[in-house]
Amino acid sequence: MTQFALTIWIWQQTQATTAIALLSFFFLLPQISISLLAGIIVDRGDRQKLMIVSDVCVGTCTLAIGLLYAWGWLQIWHLYALAIIYGSGGQLQGLAFSASIPAIVDRQHYARVSSMRTLIMYGGSILAPALVGMLYPSIGLPGIIAIDLATFLFGMATVSI
Repeated sequence: MTQFALTIWIWQQTQATTAIALLSFFFLLPQISISLLAGIIVDRGDRQKLMIVSDVCVGTCTLAIGLLYAWGWLQIWHLYALAIIYGSGGQLQGLAFSASIPAIVDRQHYARVSSMRTLIMYGGSILAPALVGMLYPSIGLPGIIAIDLATFLFGMATVSI
């Protein structure tokens, strides 16, 4: 949700599509470049800890954005720098999660799990902008960030169990 809310905020600040496109660029570039290294890390590391560490990384970026905004210091270049960290952490978490599935799911249920993951991924891609569109006018960027931080805490608690 924060990512979509930030596109609204960037548009309100600049009214430049280039600034929004650069946010996506800085988010996706590390995902591409870290993929090979992340695969090695995920194969050799403790996947549960990697998911927690990457969630903490992503949550810290979101918290930093919230604090910068609250203090009136948030600038677009901050978002670009944090998008690099956010994209790297998200990629690491996604790979660790994908690699963990065979360890926790019976082979006969792989197709169901794959379908559920797809539903969650695309469902979130559809619902997040809709929720932001409904909530942003009333709670603004700080409220959206607070919701995202709560979901990060829930996700970390789930993985920690």
